[in-house]
Amino acid sequence: MQAWRAKKKAMQFLRGHHAESYSPLPSYLYILEKTYPGSVVKLQKTVDECFLYALVALNISIRGWEYCRPIVIVDGTFLKSAYRGTMLTASTRDATCSILPLAYAIVDSENDAYWR
Repeated sequence: MQAWRAKKKAMQFLRGHHAESYSPLPSYLYILEKTYPGSVVKLQKTVDECFLYALVALNISIRGWEYCRPIVIVDGTFLKSAYRGTMLTASTRDATCSILPLAYAIVDSENDAYWR
């Protein structure tokens, strides 16, 4: 048990606390929006200032869609941490068969409203 607690403390020291990982998110999204004008960047919080979802679709990917195959691949994966959540991604393939990420979102749960 002592070794487990020591490992947990060391991992927290290296990676930081889970609650602190969401604090730089608003500034990161702000920088993305200013660096890539025309991008769709959304951050939604509850009235208690708790994280609800974040969505990012960069302008370069939006403009690149015009030159891609009309196929969209969507996927979701569960985030494993104290706060859980789901990461949703949408991507496509361009003319050279390279993957072009269209958008990604981090949501509290996977449902139809978030996919839209």
